[in-house]
Formats: sequence, C-alpha cells, structure tokens
Amino acid sequence: MRAAGIPFHATAMPSLRDPDSRVSLITRALVLPVAVVESLIQIAKFRPNVCCTTGGLVSLPIVLAARTLRVPVYIWEGNAIPGRVNRLLAGWSQRVGATFDASLRALPRARTSLAGNPIRRSLLRWTRETGRQKLGLPTDATVVFVTGGSQGSAAINHAVSGALPRLLRRATVIHHTGDAHLAQIAAKRETLPAELRERYQIYGFLREEMGAALASADLVVGRASSSSIAEPLAFGVPLILVPFAASAEAHQTANARDVVEKNAAILLPESQLDADRLVAYVTGLLDDPARLARMGKAARAAGRPDAATAIANELRALGGCA
Repeated sequence: MRAAGIPFHATAMPSLRDPDSRVSLITRALVLPVAVVESLIQIAKFRPNVCCTTGGLVSLPIVLAARTLRVPVYIWEGNAIPGRVNRLLAGWSQRVGATFDASLRALPRARTSLAGNPIRRSLLRWTRETGRQKLGLPTDATVVFVTGGSQGSAAINHAVSGALPRLLRRATVIHHTGDAHLAQIAAKRETLPAELRERYQIYGFLREEMGAALASADLVVGRASSSSIAEPLAFGVPLILVPFAASAEAHQTANARDVVEKNAAILLPESQLDADRLVAYVTGLLDDPARLARMGKAARAAGRPDAATAIANELRALGGCA
C-alpha cells in the first residue's frame, strides 16, 4: 500500500488463523477494544465517505468504528460459503457484494448484489492471438493451462508429472508450478523426448504472463479459490477444478460446485486426483469439442470481467460520490 502511495494504518487486531482455538479467540477478544479505539481515531481523522471491507476478524473493529461514526459499510464476499465473521458483518453493512449465487443463502438478499470478483485490468487486455504470440504458441494448438495458484500445488504438480507424456501427446501444456516446485518440475521436463518437451512450458510464478496464459487456453486445470475461478471465467475458458481439501469450511468445494452447476466446470476432488484421472478428465473434454464449446459458452456467461467497475460504482453510490 505504501509503495503505491496510499496512506496505510494497521490496527492491533491480528487475523484468526485457527477459528476453533479457544486461546486464539480469547486473545483476539482482549485485543478487540484496543483495535476499535484505533479504528475510531483513524476514521475520525480520515473522514471517509464509505468503508469497504472483504471481511474477516481483522475487519471487525473497523466496521464497528465505522458504524459508530455513521460511515456506511460495503462488504465484499468472495466465497460461496461466507465465514462466521462475514455473516455477522453482512448484517451490519448497508450493501454486500457477492461472487457466487450459493452465498446468497447466507447473506441479506435485499442488500446483496452479485458483483463478482475484481480482476486486474492488465490481465484482461490479452486476447487469444496476443497471448499466444507472447508465449510463442502456435495459433492452432490445443492449449491446457495448469495452475495451483500463486504458490503452486504439490498435489496438482505430482499428478501432472505422472500424466505428462499422455497430456503432451494431446495438447500443449502451460504449467504454473509455484516457485518452490519449479526446479523439480524443470528436471522432469528435461527427461521428456524433444518433441514433447517443446510442447511443455513451465513457470514458477506468472505476473503479466498470467493474462497471456489464460487468454491462450482452451481449458484450465486449477484450484477453486474465488480468483482462481473468476479469472478463467472472465476469458470464457472452461475449468477442471481441484479444490484445496484443507480450505476452511470446505469453501473451495462449495465454490467449485457453484460453477459446476452453471455447466462451466468439472469438479475433480483432491482425494481422487492422480495422473490417470487427470488424463481422463482432460482428454475426455478435449475429445468432445461440442461439450467443451458448451462449457466455454457457459463460462463466458458466468464470467464478470467488469466486477471491479461494478463494485466501484456501488461504493461511489453508497458514499454519495456518484
């Protein structure tokens, strides 16, 4: 924030890493009054028109302070299953932005709109043509983009490694491994025959190339966080979703099911993920172009590339800045 020239103040309220720990709850409860006073001082000094939060325990003192000072609150919920604190904060908020239809069951419907997940504008500037040109991919290639998120996924990487020869005979694969896994995957790549190696691109971390990879892809294999789903959908790319098994309240599985119900994705539980199933899921879709096309159409319909603008407009209206 400071690097961007935006004034920033951190309250004393820490995040809650273990919601089921009584010790954590007690320590946070002791810090809450201090964090509320801090928030009251900062809000009184800054005099905002509106308070925008993505929720979580760290937001609790800020929302309490904002409501005390009669500052309207907008909360954005990124998951299909809102956490306990977010459900509480939603009741105190004037407006709520949701990402998944499923979350509407737990949020105040009269004050909630399906805004979507904000996506960086720099990602959306890429097209299929410019993305493939950037990555050096043939215009007529079938491209599968595999990503485990910014830090990568050992489970997904392991399945890909076992499936590589079979996948590469069917498609060009862009693999976002995570920096910690890059060396191991690079060593695996060197064992491939030359003709297959050329069809396998690996990246430890993707910055602006993320947009190029998404725009180039015919199919994405990835996790089921809010942004991991929103970004491919914004490009109209169908998904094979492998939810993180240890996500809180199984929210990634709920996110995935919401998109599966829209016919834009297939769910592959992490407990069932192996090389053979990955090959079967990927080739099953690539060998059924009619189904893949239907999923792509559903993905485009479900995507919300203008989510950031929609949220900004709601904030401006709520703060009387429109």
